[in-house]
Parts: sequence; C-alpha cells; structure tokens
Amino acid sequence: MAHTDNIPTLANLALEYGTIDKDQYRHLSALHALKEIEKNPLDYGQLLLSQKFATRYQIGLLKLIQEYHIVKKSGEEFGKIAIDKGFATPVDVQKALEFQKKEFKRARVKKLIGDILVASRVITTKQKNNILKEQLLLEQRANSILSSTAEKTPVSGSVPRGRQVTGLAEPGLSDYEKNFLRIKVLDREFAAKVMEKGLASDREVTIAQKAQEEEFEKQNNLKILADVMVSMAFISEEQKNIILNEQKSSIDTHHLKENESGIEVIISPDRMAARVKINKSVVSKTTVFQIKAILNAQGITNGIFPDPLLQGHLSMGILEFPAARADIFSKLKRAKNIVFCMETDLSDRGEKRKGDPLAHQQNSQNTLLVADVFGKELKMDCSTTAAVTCGSGTRLDRDGSIVAAKTGIPAVSIEGKFFVHPIIHVLEDADLRYGPLEAFADLSISGVLTGAYPVTAGNIKAREIRGARINAIGNIRTDVGITDAVIRSQGDIHARYLHNCQIETFGNIYIKNEIFDSKILCSGKIDSPGCRIISSDLFAKKGVTLAGAGSEKTASCAITSGGEHHILELEKSIGQEIDLISAKLEAIQEKKDEQEQLSQKAFQKMIELKIFHDRSKNKKRLLAMEFKKNRDQLSKTKLKNIARLISNFETRIEKSISSLKELNKTKKSHDQKKVEFEKEIEALTPSTNAAIRSLEENIFSLFEWTRSQENISKIEIKGRAFPGTHFSGIYSTLKIDSSLEKFSIFEKINSPRNYKMEILKTPK
Repeated sequence: MAHTDNIPTLANLALEYGTIDKDQYRHLSALHALKEIEKNPLDYGQLLLSQKFATRYQIGLLKLIQEYHIVKKSGEEFGKIAIDKGFATPVDVQKALEFQKKEFKRARVKKLIGDILVASRVITTKQKNNILKEQLLLEQRANSILSSTAEKTPVSGSVPRGRQVTGLAEPGLSDYEKNFLRIKVLDREFAAKVMEKGLASDREVTIAQKAQEEEFEKQNNLKILADVMVSMAFISEEQKNIILNEQKSSIDTHHLKENESGIEVIISPDRMAARVKINKSVVSKTTVFQIKAILNAQGITNGIFPDPLLQGHLSMGILEFPAARADIFSKLKRAKNIVFCMETDLSDRGEKRKGDPLAHQQNSQNTLLVADVFGKELKMDCSTTAAVTCGSGTRLDRDGSIVAAKTGIPAVSIEGKFFVHPIIHVLEDADLRYGPLEAFADLSISGVLTGAYPVTAGNIKAREIRGARINAIGNIRTDVGITDAVIRSQGDIHARYLHNCQIETFGNIYIKNEIFDSKILCSGKIDSPGCRIISSDLFAKKGVTLAGAGSEKTASCAITSGGEHHILELEKSIGQEIDLISAKLEAIQEKKDEQEQLSQKAFQKMIELKIFHDRSKNKKRLLAMEFKKNRDQLSKTKLKNIARLISNFETRIEKSISSLKELNKTKKSHDQKKVEFEKEIEALTPSTNAAIRSLEENIFSLFEWTRSQENISKIEIKGRAFPGTHFSGIYSTLKIDSSLEKFSIFEKINSPRNYKMEILKTPK
C-alpha cells in the first residue's frame, strides 16, 4: 500500500479493514486520479460515499483510525525530539505512547503525547512548546492528509486535533453524474441477481460491464447494464424485465441515509455476526424492511435472521439486537461428523446403561470453509471447537466420544447438550419444601409435586403439580392440572387445566379444559380445542386452537400466533445472566479506578507539598545568608526576628517532610490496592469472557433453531370469544368489540409492508 509518511489514506484503510475489495480500491484510485486531472479533486471520504462503497458511519470510523495514525506518528516524532533534547527518557516516551494507545481504544480520545508528558510531570509546558516549534513540518503534512471540504479545526497541542466525524457533506456532483452513480449502484444489484438466478455467468457479466464502460468513455452514452446484456444476447428482454420489476420493490434501499434512519449496524470483529442499534426516538416507527435495507446497503447478505425474529425485537422495543449471524452451527456439526447412538442398545425401559456411547466422531475436519455476513468465504479452525457438549449424566471419553456417566434415559437439548436422566419413581406426594429430588432425573410421581426447591428434570409425570419451579428437558404430563407453577420445558405440556402459571416451552401445549390467569410462551402450537381461556395471555409460534376466550366479568385475553416471543423471552433472560456475570468484573474495575484516582490525588498533594518545601528551604537559605552577612550591622531585635523566621521555616520544612512521608505511604497503599485489583481483574477476565461467549453462543443456537421452524399466524376458536380479546400475528393486531363464535383469524399480507388480521367464519 502506498502511504504518505507511513500514514494510510482512507482508501488504504478501507481496503485493509474490509470495507472495500481490491477491485473497488483500484476503481477508487483511478477515479481519484481522474478528478485531480480534471482539477475537481475529491477526497477519498467523498468518493467512498458517492460510490456507495461505505456509509457515513464507516467513513467516520476510518477517519478516526487515520487520525490516530497521524497522532501516533506525531507523538513518535515528538518523543524523539524530547529524548534528543534530554527532556525525557525513552522509557517516559514509551509509557506515554502506551497510555495514548490505551485511551484511544477505551474512549476514542486522541490524547496528545505532549499533553501526556506534561500531565505526568516528565516535561514542562515550556519544554513542550519548544518541541512543538520543531514539528511544524509534520503538522503541515498531517493537515494535507486530512484536507477536505469541511472547515479545519484550529491547531492546538502537538498535532491538529481530530475533527468531528458525524458526517460528510455530499460531494458536488452534477445531475448527470448523480444519475450515473445511481445507475451504477442498481447495475451492481442487477448483476448479482442475474448470476443468482443462473441467467448469465460471472464472465458474461464482466464482459457486459466492460462494454458499458467503453461506450460511456468513447461516446459519453450511458446505458444500463440490463440493456447492454440484452444487446449482447446474454439474457432475453423478458428476463431483463422480470429482474427490473423485482428491483423496483427494493429501490428505496439506495436512497436510505443512515443518519436519517437512526439505525446503526455493528459488525463483530470476526465478521460472522452483525447487530443493529436503533435510536430510541425512531424505534416505534422502524420496520423490518428498513432494517434489511440498511443491512443490504452495508453489504450484509448472508445469515440475516428471519423477518418474524427481527419484528419481534422491534415489537418489544429492544434498541440493540442481533440482526445477522452466519450459520456455522449446522456446518460445524457436519464437519465434526458426529454419529449419534441415542436409539441403539437401549434396555427394555428405553435406558442407556452407564458407559454406553451416546455419540462419537468419525474423520472430523480441522478446518471449515464458511461464509461471513458479507458472503465472503474464509477458513475457520474448528479443531478445538465443540459442536455438542456434555450435560448432566454424561461425560467426554478419551477418544472424544460422549458416553453415559449413569444409567438413564438419553436426551439432547436445543443447545446441543447431551443428557442422561435416571428414572425415579415416587409412590407418594413429592413435597420439595423439605429438600430437592435428584437433579436431571426422569420423574414419575404418583401423587402431587409441590414446590419450594427448584426442579431440574428430563420428563415429568405427576397426578398434579402445585407451586413448583421446573426446568425440564423433556415432556411434562399431569393427570389433573398445574397450579401456581413456573415452568421452562423443551418438550410438550399436557394437563386438564392451568391456573396462575407461567410456562415457556419449545414444544406444544395440550390443555383439556381451562387456562386461567396464566401466561404461556411456546415455540410450538397450542392445540387445545376443548380448552377455554380466561384472563390469560398466550403466545405460540405455530398456531393456536381453543374452545373459547374471555368472559363478561374478567380481564380480556390476548392471543398471539406466529411470533417469536418465547425465543425473545429466553434471549432476555440470558442477557440478564450476562449482565450479572459482567457486573462482578465491572465492580472490581470501578474499585481499581477509585484507587487510581485516590493515588493521583495523593500524588498531586505531594507535588504541591514538594513545591512548598522547596520554597521554604530556599527562603530559609536566603534568610540564613542575610543573617550571617549582616550579623554585625543589624540590631538585636532584627536579628531575633530573622532567627524566628528561620525557625518558622525549619518547622514548616519538617512538617512538610512529615506530611510528604504520610502522603507517600497513602499513595503506596492506594497503588498496592490498585495492583491487587488489577491482578484480580486479570485472573477473572478469561473465565468471565468465556462464560459470556458461551451464553452468547446459546442465544445464537436458539436463533438457529427457530430459523428452521415454520411461523404460522393462524388462530382458530371452536366456541365463543368475548369482546375485548386481542388477536395478533407477526406484524398486526386486531381487537374484537363484540362476541364472535366459531371462526378463524389469520394474518393476511396485502403488500410487502401492509399486514392485516382477517376473520373467517367457520362453515357450519
């Protein structure tokens, strides 16, 4: 890359950080040179923006990085001069440079090396200003690199301070040039669609693009790529019109402006995931269409989550959430080549015996070819990455296979964990007020399961469940009903009734008679044609069938079908776990910062005392000289006064020395505590980061699972629904004002941006 004084241009940085590819870089360099020849120079920021190669946000980040390069370069030059003049040692300069780098990474603050050295008392302000005079040449070079149409900020400190990077002015282009750029953007989309549909090869598209450019350069004749490909017989007129009609529905994508939409895209360092951050003032007006348009404008095309999942985040008013993730989970399982042995060698009761294999690998790959969110392929080392992990009752064998650590029923959770649940029969009531049962067992209870201690289990079967907190991998079945319970399950729920319950499950809900004062979130279906609901809220991904909803004397019910409320609730709870894990480390960091501030205050007082001590010592010396010199000439009264003053200064000096010693002890104490906190942070950080990464992977595994499941926005009422009942689909809601009987309600798509809940009477 060509650098000026080792400071990269915006184009160099855009290529280095993956904002543009090599072809776009060559195009940008040629366009930049052309504009200079035409004596209409545009900086790289304007060119990146005009060519749609980068957004204002991306350009702002690139300029920030470029300014840091300039600050760093200037700091190194400043340090060399300071060392040459004997103002500072190489160690002082290196520490200042490290602090500068740390501050930039932490808060994007471009602290100047001269200011850092002055603040740390290595050099004086006067020495700093002397060095600055020798840096004029470097400042001029930095200004030339940062020159743009925006007004420059006055120079202050050791280098020009960074300007605000909130946006760039639109380049001054003629209407013809703007039309040309717009067509080029649409042409790129057209070329991608042509190749995606298999209507033309990459080579044919390249030939057509060259022909288009040659015609424009030679004859100044601007033709869209679609017409060029038709004239060269690469595609037919009919094929051209089909693709152009598809483009019309998404043409707004090319006019969306990030600063107007209030949507910011945050890409993970490994480019395998992308999040969106929405301004609070516009979240209620933001649509899935806008989010996908912004993602496409950023070049993100791979792994975008389904519309219902994106809409669910918007409906819940979440300001920052994952919008795309490259699917590596399923590819990783294929690369690991895991062979399942879950259904083989079972006992009469369906159990695996202790030591039996549950899964093993065959010829697993060490590297995996995956595509990031931009669709670019890259190699990923998967030799140390686990596709599945051990849960309760299982262990990892020496050969990498997963085996049963106890005898019981095998199961695999949604997150890919293996479990073995031993079978436990309780021939009476199981009252957990006096102690827990065995963790993660298959429970068969002849009587009532009563809560207090949390229950973790595989499958649960009981006559009745009351006041329990349950986390189950399998199904939950009762002969009577469930009352006052909080349940999380990955299987189905069977009961005659639910009273005052909160249930979250990946499976289906089968209730025979009644759901009262309860909240249900499930990623399956609620298939309860004989069940009536009262004062309850129901959310199901795959449809709802009920006997009736509401009553004349109770609060109205809400029924939602097709949404991702269950997964989003789990995401919220995992997010709270992440916050709790992070809070411990953040608390220690705050204590460390507090000790650092107290140490700095003590140091500042020490400096002030040292100055006072030196002044007192100097005045004492002058008085002593005067006393000795004029001893024979001055009166006894004046000599006594001078002696008294000398004594006072001696007292002050002694007190300042004593105070300095105390302050030094205090500072050392704060420094020691700071070091202890730093060690604690260093020891805790790896495990904290690992735990957070594991929880984040759990979120993505849930998203990957729900991506493969169908969303059904259909609600069927076999009997009567009372006024006030809310019916919702993925995007729309309908509240009925009068009673309805025997009907279905579903979400109808009138247009890509217009959804409506419609009622269909069930024929008699």
